[in-house]
Amino acid sequence: MIKEIEALMVHWGEQMRERGQGGGLGSQLGAIIEWGGAPPRGTPGSRILGGAGCGIDHIACEVQAAVAELERLGRAPLARLALERYCAMATVRDQMKAVGIAEGADRTYRNWVNRLHQQVLLILTLRSGSTRGYPVGAQTNRHLKVATGVSRAIRVPRAL
Repeated sequence: MIKEIEALMVHWGEQMRERGQGGGLGSQLGAIIEWGGAPPRGTPGSRILGGAGCGIDHIACEVQAAVAELERLGRAPLARLALERYCAMATVRDQMKAVGIAEGADRTYRNWVNRLHQQVLLILTLRSGSTRGYPVGAQTNRHLKVATGVSRAIRVPRAL
């Protein structure tokens, strides 16, 4: 188990349980219809939208995208394990049953959780676009230098 990914996944599960996937801010037209005209304004000034229906935060969105990517990549049982473990807060026995692990195979279950964490870490790393400052994926090399420190730009011969 990767502790940092476990913390992210727990946060994602809490966000999904508390706020759901979509935002729930009301429409202006709906308020006009409901109040039969302009709705009451309340106190003047701006307000911070705490947890009042504004959906999950950015970190939880990224974890949600990683779980969805797992499902698209053909790793649906791992995505199912993530949903059961972190969103539904199911018991370990129910989680094992949901993904098809034999009852009593605790080591196999721990291996699955570890594999889930590794896959989510990999997907989040690729989505972030960098690993320790090095670009990931197809990049143009015009701004990069080779590890030896020599630029790929046109070399000017030195005078003797």
